[in-house]
Amino acid sequence: MELKQLQYVIALAETSSFTKAAKRCFTAQSALSQQIARLEDELGTRLFDRTTRNVRITEEGHVVLMRARQIVDDVTRIRSEIESLSGLHRGRLRVGATQTAARILDLVHFFGSFHNAHPGIHLLSCCGSGHELVQKISDAQLDIALAARTLEPCPTNVVFRQLGPEEPLVAVTSARHPLAHREQTSLAELAASGPFIEFRAGTELRKRVDEAFRIAQVSREITVELGQIKDMIRFVAHGEGTAIVPRAFTRPLGGEPAPGVRTLPLMNQDLAITMGAYLRRIDHSAAASAFLKQITTQRTDM
Repeated sequence: MELKQLQYVIALAETSSFTKAAKRCFTAQSALSQQIARLEDELGTRLFDRTTRNVRITEEGHVVLMRARQIVDDVTRIRSEIESLSGLHRGRLRVGATQTAARILDLVHFFGSFHNAHPGIHLLSCCGSGHELVQKISDAQLDIALAARTLEPCPTNVVFRQLGPEEPLVAVTSARHPLAHREQTSLAELAASGPFIEFRAGTELRKRVDEAFRIAQVSREITVELGQIKDMIRFVAHGEGTAIVPRAFTRPLGGEPAPGVRTLPLMNQDLAITMGAYLRRIDHSAAASAFLKQITTQRTDM
């Protein structure tokens, strides 16, 4: 019996889908299926009933699930206590961040500062959507996740801590756009003026924008969906459409903003995201606490 097998059991029980469980665990569906089968062979019982339509956990599976959660929590607690005893002289810190968080928080700067202060801590980082990163916190695959507050409630074992003020979302147009010289604009005006360049579906930014249009009862034409916000702005600069992005992406950071782009505040719209850190509610590591304290202190001093 291996820890990863227990993590797979948890993921499969919570998603009822081999595809979704494999995606959550960042592994191939075939690998996850094989590991579940091996665990069932070892235990001599079926943990999940599979049909062509769904996956259902068995009574025996519920027993394993309960123990699996306890074991995963215990392993996380052990790692946290060992790291605390090491006094931040050794250990690891696993940080996940959305591209929006990395931009707004200037994550490279904080990584550098933390490494200089605690050179014995091995830093590991990954990128992903807010939903993916929050789930990895819940599954003890990350120590801290930096992302916008989600519209959905957190898992019960995860807590959100806000970092700084809300980040407004703004419209960006090309310099040739008919609304380019306005001081502000509305969603209805933007939708009537042409197509939109949008962030990929399922991300927090896209959910916020979709919700704003739904509330305003305005429909829009989406012609391009991209996975990088900086690419959205480049498309806008070439006159391919309009976009709504966090304001931080319209300001210089390690380079000049895209030429030929205009930024417009949104009229009568309280459209913003709240950036913060997700951690496990209990037993988060000493390194994660130190990293969060560094961000909070330095951002306050800026």
